[in-house]
Parts: sequence; C-alpha cells; structure tokens
Amino acid sequence: MEKKAIQLMGHIVALFPSFGESLEAALGIAQGGAEYLEVQFPFSDPNADGIVIASACEESLKSGFNTDLGFEFLCRLSEAFREREIKTKILIMTYGNILFAYGIEKFLKRARECGVFGLIVPDLSLQNDENLFSLSKKFGLENIALIAPNTDFKRMQKLDRASGSFIYVVARNGITGDGTAVDSMLLEYIQRVKKHTTKPIALGFGIHSKEQIEALRGVVPIVVMGSAFVRRIAKCVEQKLNLQNQLYEFTKDLLDKY
Repeated sequence: MEKKAIQLMGHIVALFPSFGESLEAALGIAQGGAEYLEVQFPFSDPNADGIVIASACEESLKSGFNTDLGFEFLCRLSEAFREREIKTKILIMTYGNILFAYGIEKFLKRARECGVFGLIVPDLSLQNDENLFSLSKKFGLENIALIAPNTDFKRMQKLDRASGSFIYVVARNGITGDGTAVDSMLLEYIQRVKKHTTKPIALGFGIHSKEQIEALRGVVPIVVMGSAFVRRIAKCVEQKLNLQNQLYEFTKDLLDKY
C-alpha cells in the first residue's frame, strides 16, 4: 500500500555554526527531500525558542550575524539550489524587531531578490502586523500566519484568509523543543482548525521524530521540525562529521525515502 504523502519543513539558524557550515547543512536538508527550509535570522531575545535554538542563535550572533550577512547567506543558498536544480522553498523565520530595525519594505525587497519564498514572523500578529501581510503580497512573498491552541474560531478564519499558501499551526503552547505528543488531544485540535480554515496546515513546535511524522501522515500535509535539525547540526560539528552528508541522510530517514 502506497504511503500518503507528507512534506517536511526543515530548519537552520543562519551562520550557525558558521556561514559555510550552515550552507552545507541547508543543502543536505534540501537534497534529503525537505519541501521547505526555514532559515532563522537570529534575534537576541527569541521569545518562542527553546534552549537548542536559542543557543544556536546566541552562537550565530557572537560570530557576527547581522541582517545584511543573513541576506548574503540566502543569496548564496538560492544560487546553490539553482545550480543543483533543487526546488526546496526558502522561508525566513525571524522576529519583528529585525524587520523594524532594517525597514520592513527594504527587508521584503531584499528577501525577494535573494529568492525567498516566504516569511514566518511569530510575534507580528494580524492586528499589529505593521502591514506585513499586505506588503508581503506586494513583493510576491508568502507571509505565513500562525494559529495557536488558544486561537478562537473567528480569528482562525481571519488568519486563514490573510495567510500565504498555507497556515502554520502551533502544536502546543510554550516554547519550541521536544515536548509535543501526537495524541488524541493534538488530533482533535487539528480537526478543529481544519473545520474553520481552508488552507493546508503546516504543523510545528516540538515535532522531533520519524515516528511522529509517520503518525501525522494523512492528518496534515506539512510537518515542521526545528530543534531536531539544529540539534543534529550541533552534534555533527561536535563529532566533526560531514554536515551535508549527515543532514541528507537524516532528512531522508525522517521521510522514509530509502
């Protein structure tokens, strides 16, 4: 019996652990079969990130990350994808302060020039988005709305209308990490979201294993894994393993593409 398709969104922190190594990791994830790649622009106070991603962000900032360098990284990554005919879509994940400091329109223009598909900005809500949703459309970018467990039905419908081609459903309250269980409560929550939305769901926040991805096949079309990828990158660096090969194998295994 053929398995139901499921797409994966991988995650890296730009310049963690270095410019070149994060490029290698990104290529490995994409070549391993990830449909999307979330590239995080680190911020000094990442309020939604658990310890794994927060530590990677801190290391990236210490090594000199700034927004211009982030865009230079994205341009290099897009070029590498084109050269290898990789179709993985790149999204920037970051926080509102980064956009404000750089200038929202300038940020979106640079993102588009660097071949970015869309953005995920967790702390810019629909009613206080500084026109991010409308400006993203102007620049041909997908700004992805987030739905959380405490989002009411009317707001779900508004977020669904405003979002890009899919919606990001936060699997649980709290910070990122490994604390999410694919249980009856989560499945009921996903069904509630589906009842009040029309766009495909990307489920993230604490998804960390192949078994969870298998359990979500046929339930959601996209799963998002963050901390698991950043942890794997850190482990490869610590053990002096080839990042591109290791992340390629890791991603293929998650999607059971052997």
